[in-house]
Amino acid sequence: MRSATTAFGLSLLIAAASSLVGCAPADDEGADEAQQDVTGGTSAIESPVVYLFEGANSLPPKCAGALLGEKVAVTAKACAKPGMVVGRAANKDGKGTRARIAAVHVPDEADADIAVIELDRGIGGTRALITHAPLRDGYTINGIASADGAGFFDPDKGEASSIKGRMTSETEKHSTVFPAQGSQLCASDLGAPVCSSTGTKIAGFNIRGTCGLTGLVIAAEGAAADPANGQADPAAAAAECSAGAWKVVQLGRYADFLRAFAPDAFKPLVIDKPILRNFPYVPEGLWGYESGGTVTECKIETAKLDPIAAGGEAKVTAKVSFKDMEARSAPFGRFGIALKSAPTKMRWLPARAAAAATKRGAAFDATFEGIVSALADGEYVVAFRASANGGEAWTQCDIDGIANGFSVDKTLELEVGAADKPAETPDDAKPEDAEPPAPADTTAPSSSSDSDYSDPSTSDDASDDDFRSDDEEGEVAVAKKKKTSSNGCSASPNGTNASTGLPLLGLALGVAAFVRRRR
Repeated sequence: MRSATTAFGLSLLIAAASSLVGCAPADDEGADEAQQDVTGGTSAIESPVVYLFEGANSLPPKCAGALLGEKVAVTAKACAKPGMVVGRAANKDGKGTRARIAAVHVPDEADADIAVIELDRGIGGTRALITHAPLRDGYTINGIASADGAGFFDPDKGEASSIKGRMTSETEKHSTVFPAQGSQLCASDLGAPVCSSTGTKIAGFNIRGTCGLTGLVIAAEGAAADPANGQADPAAAAAECSAGAWKVVQLGRYADFLRAFAPDAFKPLVIDKPILRNFPYVPEGLWGYESGGTVTECKIETAKLDPIAAGGEAKVTAKVSFKDMEARSAPFGRFGIALKSAPTKMRWLPARAAAAATKRGAAFDATFEGIVSALADGEYVVAFRASANGGEAWTQCDIDGIANGFSVDKTLELEVGAADKPAETPDDAKPEDAEPPAPADTTAPSSSSDSDYSDPSTSDDASDDDFRSDDEEGEVAVAKKKKTSSNGCSASPNGTNASTGLPLLGLALGVAAFVRRRR
């Protein structure tokens, strides 16, 4: 994981000294979690993140994962094997309290990308909670620094590091994420947890310390692209790092498998602190928690698509009827595009509801609009799918609705390359497998842009809005995150070692964090 620029400040120390409610890190081992961060790649890391080492003396970590229970974690299948050493990233970069992998469990599917690992002892920390995978910006990707930082506060090679990212498209089990502007992901970030949220807000204070876990980074989808000419960056490819597209496995697709080993990863996290007694923390999009709803009608309303050049865009609309929406239901829409010769290999793109309101419990209609695009010349088909529960289940539809089922013959046809732009990739390249084009601004696109299609927030809790910026520079977005989180509390549940929360102790921990990074 890499970053390009540096910024620092002492807001943490100021906040710790002036806090009146005593919101401090949960323990001295977590002091690293609260350090002032830098632009792009930051030393801030979420409590559930774990590192996997080949042996007790092996450095750097081989890959990453996330705690789902006291002695259970999830990681990439390609990484896990019995006997490996596991430590929390926030506890001395994985070199504090450690455990060994006692058992490895993988799903029955031959192409499964994940593994559940059982540890021989607990290592502390807060469990992650499995969440939906909305297509939007504001994600936090927790990985491993691939090189020594340039600034005093930058994480060095092998140390905990996190960046922001944007989820842009998905297939049946995977999403595509782009690192924020000025950042990269690297081969060493295998298994890096991708968090859709990292806290909630109560009375103006941010409660932080866990991860609404959407997925894990499992592979690069292509080398970094040069925005000037669209060609691959040989230097980045050689270093196994890329600012381009990365594949993320959606953990919700394995919900039944994960529940068998970590049922608590699908339940609210109960916080028991001096100022928050038995407070249930529910991240936005908690999988299967009060998220039910029904799609009753679904139909593509666009009658015909005009031919476009390769790389061009076609606008599509669809109408959906919903009912029985529960308190945390999330109405999502997706437009999909695939080669006509391989109509099941859809790459699904975000669709924006024309009206943002969700009527809980009542039946209502919503019109979705979005754009589809392809980089290669060819004949394509375009479909639509809708979900009432944030993508836990999808209803696929065509131009004559869902009463008689979905039919490829009733999808929209799109001819790409009929204009004046020649093909840049082979005609038989599948959209599902090809690297998607990067958004014009992967950091924080303007919400007023006609090309900004993303899933809406479904929660009034905290939120990623606290951590995002409309500014194009990563420095501003990261600084805003730390400005809000410096006033936050640890979300560690009852049972972990907790601080008294006194302001002086908060200051002491802040000072310790300030001087220990360059140990």
